[in-house]
Amino acid sequence: MKDAVFDDFIDRLRSQSDIVSVISEYVPLKKRGKNYWGCCPFHHEKTPSFSVTPDKGFFYCFGCQSGGNVFNFLMKLENLTFMEAVKKLAAKLNVPVPEKEKSEQERQAEREMAGLLKANATASDFFHACLTKTSYGKAAREYLKARGVDDETVAAFRLGFAPKAWDKLTTALTSRGFTADALAKAGLAVARTGGDGVYDRFRDRIMFPIADARGRVIGFGGRVMDGSQPKYLNTAETPVFNKRYVLYGFDLAYQAIKQAGKAIVVEGYMDLIALHASGIKNAVASLGTSFTPEQARQLARHVEEIYFAYDSDAAGQNATLRALATVRALGLAVRVITLPDGKDPDEFIRRHGADAFRALMDQAPALLAYQVSQALQTNDYSSASGKMGVLAQAIPALAEAPDLAEVNEHIRMLSQTLGIHEEDIRREIRKNQQKDKAANRGQNSNVLSLTQKLAPKTVAAERQLIRLMLEDRSVIPYVQAELTGEDIQGGERKTIINSLFTAYNMGKSPAADGLALGLPEAAATELSNIMVMEIQLNDISRVVDDCIRIIRVARLEPLIMVHSLRAEEFLRLGDESNYRQELAESQRIKDEISKLHQA
Repeated sequence: MKDAVFDDFIDRLRSQSDIVSVISEYVPLKKRGKNYWGCCPFHHEKTPSFSVTPDKGFFYCFGCQSGGNVFNFLMKLENLTFMEAVKKLAAKLNVPVPEKEKSEQERQAEREMAGLLKANATASDFFHACLTKTSYGKAAREYLKARGVDDETVAAFRLGFAPKAWDKLTTALTSRGFTADALAKAGLAVARTGGDGVYDRFRDRIMFPIADARGRVIGFGGRVMDGSQPKYLNTAETPVFNKRYVLYGFDLAYQAIKQAGKAIVVEGYMDLIALHASGIKNAVASLGTSFTPEQARQLARHVEEIYFAYDSDAAGQNATLRALATVRALGLAVRVITLPDGKDPDEFIRRHGADAFRALMDQAPALLAYQVSQALQTNDYSSASGKMGVLAQAIPALAEAPDLAEVNEHIRMLSQTLGIHEEDIRREIRKNQQKDKAANRGQNSNVLSLTQKLAPKTVAAERQLIRLMLEDRSVIPYVQAELTGEDIQGGERKTIINSLFTAYNMGKSPAADGLALGLPEAAATELSNIMVMEIQLNDISRVVDDCIRIIRVARLEPLIMVHSLRAEEFLRLGDESNYRQELAESQRIKDEISKLHQA
């Protein structure tokens, strides 16, 4: 079937779906005004902030900023792919789903993907059988039992054992029809030097199957039982496995994470297994000490708060600091569980139990408190140089922290602990902040304007303009003529507007629900927010002009500072010609802003 026909089917399916009816199967909704409201299913809340607009076909949560159309809702809530959501919705409406025509290249890629997943699944069964049913796994069974891992946990995590021989797995799988090349591509085997066959990648190791969010085995981690190295060996990167994008145990923790509204991140397989076995199910592992931005974004879609419980040794604490820097950029609340006596979560839970671990969670400090505490713990502040070391670590964290009350509390504590006047600490914080500002002065005007936080009225103007263009198509060419690509400063809204312009210029009549399907996730979510807004459609022409004026002024005002700063720098350097040019440009922008206000 041609793509155009399939796209038409998707459009018809979406238009025939009653988004209120679909969401009501999962969330109690009450009508208020034109929209329906309920408590968000994607995070915990007591006051409804989850809105559904039936005539536009969108939902949006003003609490956790989740949004989308009926497909997005099913994908997010039930952890489905787009096609799975399409099939589920079609089944609800009793509509048959036609097959989408694929190119030979697409079919080949699908066959390869299916083959790799089948090889991994078969290998998982082989390793599990070796552990639980053969003499090969006797020592591994005893090792796991000594580590407190019972048979139920072995079954839940499908733990296995790779025999010591060089070819047990490859022999078993080739006898079942898998080629040596397929095993190598799946990361299960390694080509011999000279290209003469393959041998098992994993040998004499306890095996931890690694699954994707849908529970499909995509790779493995193998752990030795003695002191040999490497202690852990993961599957190398394959077409189905990239550890930057995978959190061990996420498939098992998904529902608990959604229910709790927070996630616990640990380093290793055994740490994760110990938490789950003790009843703490909202935990995942980062496959080692490196917590990646991709893993952070995966959790950010489901939680507002992340607890880190890495090992309490020096390497673990350094890994924690790196992870905190990764998460901070996403705006999530962060807490750090501090384990005593150099223990890891696995050892702590085996010795003290789940309740003791939960008590540590309750005491877990927030991000800034942890950073300041680490500065004090890693420096001997009995000496002047040690005190300077504490400040060198703590000042950047204090300078970046957004909560002034929290910052003041730590300044007072540091003053008392170090015997340094509060004002001296505040002065160093101001210096750090001014240094960051100075670093931005060398940026061009586009970068500077984009890094500034947009004023609420500018955000509102961009959103309202998008909504008006979707309500009245005749507005689109007028906005195209009045605004440039640089005028829209909100990244997601710029993506929406560019898609809108593209569709219009191609002769299409862009509708919000169809537009959303071609947008990146963040832009589609922002479009959902825009479509659930209740707006007045009186005097559209005047409102459009007001929005354009606000948007243009918002872009121009920061440029005055840019050119003024450049003028100051040229004056300091004695460059009279460029000094005057920058002053003239600054005045030109002021005049343009003045005209916009008078319009």
